[in-house]
Amino acid sequence: MAGVPKSSFKAYLNDWEGRQWALLAGFLCGFGNGFQFMGGQAAGYAAADAVQALPLVSTFWGILLFGEYRKSSKKTYTLLVFMLLMFIAAVATLMASAGHRSTK
Repeated sequence: MAGVPKSSFKAYLNDWEGRQWALLAGFLCGFGNGFQFMGGQAAGYAAADAVQALPLVSTFWGILLFGEYRKSSKKTYTLLVFMLLMFIAAVATLMASAGHRSTK
């Protein structure tokens, strides 16, 4: 159909175009989940789930890889930096407060 050769499992295994990025993403996601569970033990699972780095990571991907804010104003960049700094400060505050939690 459409002049495309028939696919097979062997062809899938032999085609590595872009697959290294998928493997890297999988490993990073696995490490991130592991760190989230470690954070859950330290700060409580509700707090660890609330501070997932999804906004941080997606913003970096948007800026660095996809150039989403390439033609934006200086004010937009200022707000982006402020957002990222506030997110990091919130995570650091939660991490610092974990030492003061009662374990009873």
